Amino acid sequence: MIIRKLFKAEVAHRVRYAYTTRCQGLHGHSYLFEVFLRGETQDQAQMLMDFKRVKEKLNAFLDAFDHALLVWEEDQELVEMAPRLNTRYLILPYNPTAEQMARHIYYQAQALTLPIHQVIVHETKTGYAQFSGDDEIQIDLSRVRFSPELEQSLNAN
Repeated sequence: MIIRKLFKAEVAHRVRYAYTTRCQGLHGHSYLFEVFLRGETQDQAQMLMDFKRVKEKLNAFLDAFDHALLVWEEDQELVEMAPRLNTRYLILPYNPTAEQMARHIYYQAQALTLPIHQVIVHETKTGYAQFSGDDEIQIDLSRVRFSPELEQSLNAN
């Protein structure tokens, strides 16, 4: 059985070394995050997991992306500017592409002990990245740094 829960967020970022110069500048997208869980129906209600429970487990983390600035830790100029540009920002151990965001969400769901099957990150209506844990590249979750505002919000949940 596979179930899917959809989340959304308005996110700003810049993609260093991108093919197009437009992506190299600071810009934003209306992202959709599709999270797929896989397993056997297991509870008394014969569900894999109630959708409300999926939301409760992931919402605080994914809400941190909403109206936030995503910054690659190697982008020193933007790392220094981020606190002046927005109170909501994440300093990440990866270039904030849709591919890496899908990988990040997958590993975060795994860390939350969800039976994660796949994550799809829609950057636009016509383009998305999909990750199913099918390569050896890892995201070191301990290196993700949340702004003080986001940290406070995460700790409140």
